[in-house]
Amino acid sequence: MIGVLIGLVTVALVMRLLLDSDTARRTSTGGNDALVNASLALYGLERDVRSSGFGFNAFAVLGCTLSYTTRQDNSPVKLPLAPATINPDTSLVPAGDEHTDTLLVLSASSNGSSEGDALIATSAAGFYQVTSPASFAVGDHVLAPNSPRPSPCTLPLQQVSAIDSSSAQLTVANNTVGLPVSSLVFNLGQTLSLHAYAVRNGQLTQCDYLRFQCGKSAYTSPLDSSVWVPVVNQVVALRAQYGRDSSGPTLDGVLDTYDQITPGSSRDTSGLNLVCAWSRVLTLRLAVVARSPQYDKTLPTTTAPSWEGSTVSNSTPTNPTAVPLVLGSLSDWSAYRYRLATTEVPLRDMIWSGSQVNYQGGNTGC
Repeated sequence: MIGVLIGLVTVALVMRLLLDSDTARRTSTGGNDALVNASLALYGLERDVRSSGFGFNAFAVLGCTLSYTTRQDNSPVKLPLAPATINPDTSLVPAGDEHTDTLLVLSASSNGSSEGDALIATSAAGFYQVTSPASFAVGDHVLAPNSPRPSPCTLPLQQVSAIDSSSAQLTVANNTVGLPVSSLVFNLGQTLSLHAYAVRNGQLTQCDYLRFQCGKSAYTSPLDSSVWVPVVNQVVALRAQYGRDSSGPTLDGVLDTYDQITPGSSRDTSGLNLVCAWSRVLTLRLAVVARSPQYDKTLPTTTAPSWEGSTVSNSTPTNPTAVPLVLGSLSDWSAYRYRLATTEVPLRDMIWSGSQVNYQGGNTGC
């Protein structure tokens, strides 16, 4: 009997040790999973944002409204031609989980000139005659703004269906008729990247705006995962800020402040025209928080992570409005472990465009 009792006690102790070991292993693995998820989410966002603005950073089209019909749900859409918009109107990108930001990131894939291709004849119905027809291909998307640029500026997305090199003529259905000689045709390429991002139900999700009208509430209530596609699981926070050159009468390329004020919005009190306001946005600062799926009864998290944008700062570059990472709205938030990933992404296509003092409509610089 004594031997049996000792054996039972030994088995109980071994089982407890194995249970504790397995719990520790799952906790450690869960923390690593959170780090991987945060890194993957940030990498995908950074890659998209880094190329944003390509193809439409010229003064003639930057900040205009892009008008087209989506391919899959056949819905009319109007998007701001801007590299990356933080918290666009909810009619464009419905709000995500509480205390998270949304993003709208646009870029083109053109092999042509980012400064546009000039017309050599007034545009007639169905045709554009351009200076360099060889820089276009069948299937390329094009924009043809009026000159001078109208206000408001709305540009229909058009597509090349045929090219006649001998006459330098592009066949474009429903083109803009009557554009004078030297007006510009911008080649956006065949593969547009029009992506909306939001954290929904604890997942970083992406919607392809070329296929769907991502702003439809029917796609988010309830969540339609075939439209808002989960990219990374266990993501609980996404924060973003513009880094802008805000000092001096003209752009000097030095980052002065961070904020979430979208150029041309009701909160924009800079007094700059829309083109110059976007030209002064030099970077996007991003933060992503992922959490471990493992519940930990020891309540390991006592405070939410913080990043550079969490607190107000008056040092240069300034951060006049705090954008904290808030986890308190999550159920049992303190019983999980979290990993934070941050980065700052230069908007290289905005930086390369410069101030364009005497070109494409600019006469005073930005």
